[in-house]
Amino acid sequence: MGDAFIRRLWRLGSTLLLVSGGLAGSFYGIRGALGVLSGGFWNLINLWCLQNLLNAWLGTTRSTRRVVGWIVLKFLFLYGLVVLLLRHPAISLMGFGIGFTIILISAIGIFAVQARGLIVTVSQAGPGAVRGYR
Repeated sequence: MGDAFIRRLWRLGSTLLLVSGGLAGSFYGIRGALGVLSGGFWNLINLWCLQNLLNAWLGTTRSTRRVVGWIVLKFLFLYGLVVLLLRHPAISLMGFGIGFTIILISAIGIFAVQARGLIVTVSQAGPGAVRGYR
């Protein structure tokens, strides 16, 4: 997950969320729209935090302090926020799940489109020995 992937996901996901939030609002009222929007944007922020956590942990400039900071932000703040959102009476649980799923499917779609460009070449050593990617 690189910066370009997250940027594409924010653009596509935000557009899909606004459209589906409007549709949910017209069919299910304000609770449905708030549920879709809050679930989707929570998932976008969660993926952004996951990307930064993995970059701090596995990237070229590893930093234990940054890893701990991202873990605190992701697990304490974001998951605390989701508990408050799901307990709030103005937010539909079904809408939250739909918004969450819209972002998940968008991320899988973007990854699948990017993965189509990978070509694996097999060396003469056999099918188990991969020589490189293009």
